[in-house]
Amino acid sequence: MSAKVIVFEDQTWSNFRPLCLSMPTYELRMGMFNTRERVELTQKHLGNSDNFGTLLCRDNLAPLHTCQGWEINPDILPGHSEGYLWLNGRSWDGFASILEMLTCPKDSPLNVIVDDHGLVAAHLSSEDSVSLHQSWLQWQNDFRSSGQDGQWDGLSALNISPAGTMETKALSHIWDLVPATAEILADDLNFVSSGKGFARHPFGIFAQENNDSPFWNRNTVLKQASSDPVLSAQLASSGLGVWLGENVKISPGVILDTSQGAIILDRDVEIMPHCYLEGPLYAGPGCRFKAGSTIYGKSSFGLGNRLSGEIGESTFGDFANKQHDGFIGHAVLGAWTNLGAMTTCSDLKNNYGNVRVDLGSGTVDSGLRFVGLFLGDHVKTAIGTLFNTGTTVGFASNIFGAVMPPTFVGNFSWGGLPDRPAYDVEKAIETATIVMGRRGCRMVEATKKLMRSLA
Repeated sequence: MSAKVIVFEDQTWSNFRPLCLSMPTYELRMGMFNTRERVELTQKHLGNSDNFGTLLCRDNLAPLHTCQGWEINPDILPGHSEGYLWLNGRSWDGFASILEMLTCPKDSPLNVIVDDHGLVAAHLSSEDSVSLHQSWLQWQNDFRSSGQDGQWDGLSALNISPAGTMETKALSHIWDLVPATAEILADDLNFVSSGKGFARHPFGIFAQENNDSPFWNRNTVLKQASSDPVLSAQLASSGLGVWLGENVKISPGVILDTSQGAIILDRDVEIMPHCYLEGPLYAGPGCRFKAGSTIYGKSSFGLGNRLSGEIGESTFGDFANKQHDGFIGHAVLGAWTNLGAMTTCSDLKNNYGNVRVDLGSGTVDSGLRFVGLFLGDHVKTAIGTLFNTGTTVGFASNIFGAVMPPTFVGNFSWGGLPDRPAYDVEKAIETATIVMGRRGCRMVEATKKLMRSLA
């Protein structure tokens, strides 16, 4: 029997704004999967298919889960003889590390890993886990009642000292996502390339009621393109580094460059003629690359993306639209975003210095020279929109006008400038409902409630 798993978020969720305004940190995809999915797949590998563990998140996000086999925000944590593995949602541990942590022997030394931002991982006894869970609930209650996101200091209350016997990794801020992409993509592929299937249960995405089998819920088993005689001949030497799900369509004139890393195309991906795709790259189920697209490596794309123009070293959420020319680089875009034609961001300062980023609490030195754009869910941009280096745009903002917006734009901005009125939340909900319906998805009451709270 292995340890029970608790995947949690804490006050560090605010370091991953604007995306984690509307999702728990453990739903933030890095490479092919997010932290919750990696734990699920590891549990299945161990033969645990019915009860994956416990998820702890902000209360307003709990109703938006679509995954099965998890207990979400329980009031009481039951005892477990093998103890509990606590894993922060901002962890980006690979499958081997998660497997090692899950199978940690009962009598092994106490493992507690922290970084500058708090607890990353811990293997704790049942008694300590119950106490830590109560501490987490108190932090949630304080956050709910005051609206202030104070520091969760549960380990201090337990009087537990860190120890360094477990290997674990964690992101500190949203801009760490892109630099981690190449390594985690290689690890993801190593796990699933042996024939392990996987299906998507994306956070906050609900199929229309008459759709019992949306394309993202279907199981994917990857195969090498070199096993397909037609594609192997078309892609020449690249076939060895190209992995495909079912029903992938690759048009003539496509170049898949795997010299820097593998290219992974999930089920129902379509690549139109004369595209250039460079690995390492992952394209989620139902993505479409329009003719002439140029996509550079260290990039990953969620469900049903529509992609065109030039994109480099970026992560896109589910059902993101960049269907036209324009450059997006070193960027992280949320779900349901839509970029107008020629929308372009800068990802390098003219003086080649480190990029400072404002996520809503003042500017912070990212420590990175290349940082592009961060868009929250449901952001829309007009044609010709230009963004400066390290710009953050909050949830459901509409950016338009001839003036470049500031490097921080809050939620529900109408235009993007500080003197503009707010975007009416009911109109935003109406638009989002139409957008979701066009992609076979539906608006639910929990999403409406979340949007109103963010407004």
